[in-house]
Amino acid sequence: MYLDGLNFYAAVRGNPATKWVDFAALATRLVPRLEAVDKVKYFTSQISEKAAENADSPRRQRVFIRAIRASGVEVFEGKFKVPDDWRAVSSRGKWEDRLRPRPPKEMLRDFHEHFAGHQTRPWKAMVELPHEKFTDVAIASHLLRDFYRGDCKQAIVVTNDSDLRPAIELVVGDGHHVGVFSPMKTISRDLERVASWAKSIRPELVAQCQMPDEVQEPGSSRIFNRPAAWK
Repeated sequence: MYLDGLNFYAAVRGNPATKWVDFAALATRLVPRLEAVDKVKYFTSQISEKAAENADSPRRQRVFIRAIRASGVEVFEGKFKVPDDWRAVSSRGKWEDRLRPRPPKEMLRDFHEHFAGHQTRPWKAMVELPHEKFTDVAIASHLLRDFYRGDCKQAIVVTNDSDLRPAIELVVGDGHHVGVFSPMKTISRDLERVASWAKSIRPELVAQCQMPDEVQEPGSSRIFNRPAAWK
């Protein structure tokens, strides 16, 4: 099973009590009773402190990664970058709805003509553009290599990211079996078209597959505690 970590996190983000996922248990629940998942691979990138909405988010993610690694999941990490670049401000709606925090009404009133003059030539702002690097490529590379080496007979890819379509299409086109489980309520049409099958993971199943609040590292006295914000 190949897990798109940040895509999965986006699905559970609004429900903190389901973030401490036991992926080994989830893998077992996702396959038929007479089959077993031999290996679970988790692909992610450490979120940048610059991009985090909560200052404690990077620490919580590090604890989670160590905990799932201790549970037997293989973890592969890419990079999370936050470069600055110019981007156009949307031309939709009123100016007070385009900026956060909202500009003072006095400023909009006093400089009304100046703002109005940029309706056809949008303003630009220097913005931070957080994005992960290498994760999709790593999932695709591992998927192709594992089938090429004969290490894999069937595969499950947990994602809703259509960027993985080419890799899945190649593997299925060569006669192999690759199913897709979307962590979202929706399923990417691009993935649905090329996968052997595509389904959504039920939220209640994720809620049932949570690690113990304390996870001990094998062969060590080290313990990883579930973040209080995730209880």
